[in-house]
Order: sequence, then C-alpha cells, then structure tokens
Amino acid sequence: MEKTSKFGVKSTEISLRKAFDRKTLILLGIAAIALLVYLYLGGVSIITMIGIMLSANPLILFLGTIFTFIAILIDTLAWKVLLGIASIHPSTSSIYRIQLASFSYGLLIPSAGAVEMIMRIALGTQEFNNELENRKASSGEILSSVIAHKLCGLLAFIPISVFVAFAILAYFNEIIENITGQSISEEIAIIFAISISLLSLTVVIFFILIAKSPKAAKTVTKYILKVFMPVPLIGTMAKNAVDPSEKIIDDFSTQFAYLAEKKLSSLVALVLAFFSQIAHWMSIYFILISLSGITITLDQVAAVNFLGGTIDFLPVGIPGMAGLKEITLSVFLDIGLGLGSTLAASGAILVQLMKFYFIIVVGVLVYIAGKTKVASHELDEKSFSD
Repeated sequence: MEKTSKFGVKSTEISLRKAFDRKTLILLGIAAIALLVYLYLGGVSIITMIGIMLSANPLILFLGTIFTFIAILIDTLAWKVLLGIASIHPSTSSIYRIQLASFSYGLLIPSAGAVEMIMRIALGTQEFNNELENRKASSGEILSSVIAHKLCGLLAFIPISVFVAFAILAYFNEIIENITGQSISEEIAIIFAISISLLSLTVVIFFILIAKSPKAAKTVTKYILKVFMPVPLIGTMAKNAVDPSEKIIDDFSTQFAYLAEKKLSSLVALVLAFFSQIAHWMSIYFILISLSGITITLDQVAAVNFLGGTIDFLPVGIPGMAGLKEITLSVFLDIGLGLGSTLAASGAILVQLMKFYFIIVVGVLVYIAGKTKVASHELDEKSFSD
C-alpha cells in the first residue's frame, strides 16, 4: 500500500513570557533604536508624524482595518473547506477565532510560521470533531488540513506573484524615469515578461510533476542541485539541500493527495486563498489613502508590500520584525512614490499599527476569551501504512 504520513502531537508549554526572553527583548530594543535613528536621519519630526496619522480619514481607515479581518475570514473559509475533506465541520466562528488567535501569536513569537501552525493544530484538536466517525478530530487530521491550506496559499500565489513581478517592474521603472528621465526599454520589459512567464510555468509544471510522480520530481531536483554543486559557495548549499528537498517533495506529495480527495473543495479553497491575498492588499491600500497626500494604486501596493516584506526573510528572531518592518516599508514608500520621509513614515507606521499590532491585541483577547489552554506543541512525524 502507498505510504502516507501521520502526525502526532506531544504537548509542551508555550508562553509569551518565555518567548520574550532576554535575547528577544534586546533585539526589540535594537530595532526600536534603529527606527528612531532612521526617523532622525530622515528629518522626521515625531510630533508632526503623529499629527499626520491622527488626521487620517476615519471612515477610510476603518475600511482598511476591516479588510484585514475580511482577509482572515476568507482564509478561514478556505481552511473550513479543507477540513471538510476529513469530515470535520466546525462552525465558521470557532475556526475564525482560532485563526485570529494563531495569527496574533504567530506575529508575537519568533519562528512565527511554526507557532501559527502549531496553535491551529492544538486548538483544532481540542475543539473539532470528526462527524463521520463521531469522535474527536485527531492531530494528524488537523495537521493535514493545515498543511494543505498552506499549500493552497502557495499555489494561489503563483498568479499573484506574476502580478507582483510586473508591479515591481513598473515601480522601479518609475524610479529610473524620475532619476534619469528615461524609462526602461521595451526590449528589457519584453525579456522580463518572458522570463517571469517561463518561471511561473516551470513552477506549475514542477508542482504537477510532484503530484503525479514524486520520484521523478526528486530525480529532477537532484539533477538541478548537482549542476550547482561545483559552483563556489553555492555548491555547499546545494549539497546540503538534497535530503531536505526530498522531504519537502514527500510532504507536498502527501498534501496533493489530500487535496485530490475532493477536487472541487480544493479548487474552492484555492480561489479563496487568492482573494484573501487581494483583501490584504485592499487593507493596505485603504489605510494608506486615508492619509491626505498619499495617492497609490493597487499594483504599487503590491510592489511596496512585497519589497517591504523582504525584511521578514532575515532570521533574526524579532517578533513581527517590529521596527525594521516600518523602516523598510517607509523606505519603499518614500523612494517609489516620492512621498517624503515624514509622510512615508506616517503611512508605514499607520499600516503596521492598524494591520498588525491591532490584530495582535484582538487575537490575544480572542484567545483568552475562548477559555482554552493550549500554548505550544512539538510535532513528531511518524509513518504508517494505509
């Protein structure tokens, strides 16, 4: 029989007090100092900046904040659809509460992605039932739905990434045109368009290969990594990536099989994941235009949000990349839109306040109000024959 994966959950304790250890607090302090230095060097008056933020149009700002909750709700519906594959049908309100709580703790605690997933599995195991077999849902069933949910988000991002790539091209074209008076040549734009299209097509084909033949996908991956092994510096990384790449392919293959159980449900989840990302962009868009003097288009939002979010890839352990996220977002708003340091910083900090810090507070309150006690879990993977 085909080998699949089952995941058990072994309880340990998670606590915000333990997460915010001395190292984390020092890093937060350094990030806060970096933000203050950036504001000082940019000639930004904190009093003026606060005044700009307080002058935001309250209705438009409220709409921007609501769109974040809408984005999380759409994502909640996608997860609910995927839970249905395992005959788990909890109420939308209970899933939404878990989403808000796990999202907020994921932003607060370093290694956010893992913590968010762990919280969802732990809370779901406590509250969800397998209605077909009339029993509590197992951690393996919840985990399968969570990872399939993540995979749907990844698949939905493929067309979004193409849009983002062209948005970034337009963003940099505007900067180059402002500096040199000349735009990017048509030849470069065409080469870029073809490259992005081919890259997206390659990713799609590779995912199809994983779904149809994991063994072939592993062979292709090994060959690609082998090509890079003789290259200095990169070669070591390529050698070390062989075993992890096989593990990732196995995990993806398992989740593709999970999605294939109900193709229509999986398609619905994909569509919902797509619109969840669009709702997040709409949130940033409305928060920014609530400030007088900021005019921005949705493609510019996509470019600035992606470029500003590159700071998240640094493994420094600062919760939510507080301080540094504001700096990078402010820089790209200033350079790309020519807003000036003060207005750009006001917009960046307002986005963070309304889109992340406010959600963190709401999520923690929802978690406490839920009267559940799950802090952290370690996942132990074990195999079984079906």
